[in-house]
Amino acid sequence: MLARLLRTLPAFFWQFFQLMFICSFVGPIGFFLGQLLPRRSFDYRAFPYAPFKWEKNGMFYTRLKIQFWKDKVPDASQYIKGMFRKKLGVFRSKDYLEELILETCVAEFVHFLLILASPVFTMIMEGMVGYVGMGLYILGNIPFIVIQRYNRPRLVMLMERQERRKDICKDKALPADT
Repeated sequence: MLARLLRTLPAFFWQFFQLMFICSFVGPIGFFLGQLLPRRSFDYRAFPYAPFKWEKNGMFYTRLKIQFWKDKVPDASQYIKGMFRKKLGVFRSKDYLEELILETCVAEFVHFLLILASPVFTMIMEGMVGYVGMGLYILGNIPFIVIQRYNRPRLVMLMERQERRKDICKDKALPADT
């Protein structure tokens, strides 16, 4: 039994190396593609980025307990300098919120592209291992899409609420002539 395990171990390590190589190649390509995309070409109010009716403005995802795990997944902006930070700070201007909303669209688009690229695992890795690698890669990208679809409606509501407050304050301001 030990001899059989020792014979299959090199194959396992080779397949694991292939899996890591593909991930370390495909992921960064998606990242750089996302960095090059013009943000203004995304419309968070239109398909596919607008929330679907069944999502109930992102609240559907609370069934997945997303509020407990969404901040635990890796965020590239924490590790790469010059990348747009995806955290809400004290200053929540309309421009910042809109840029953050557009970043959620780009992130969703890139992770969707990475899912579409997942058949590369079956082309490089042999047999069932390629399908397992493809499945794992798809499963690894789905949480990031879910997070964007959960956060975006909440950010849009926050931005709209700030706009309403700004308009109310503007209406209550006294004219300069009086």
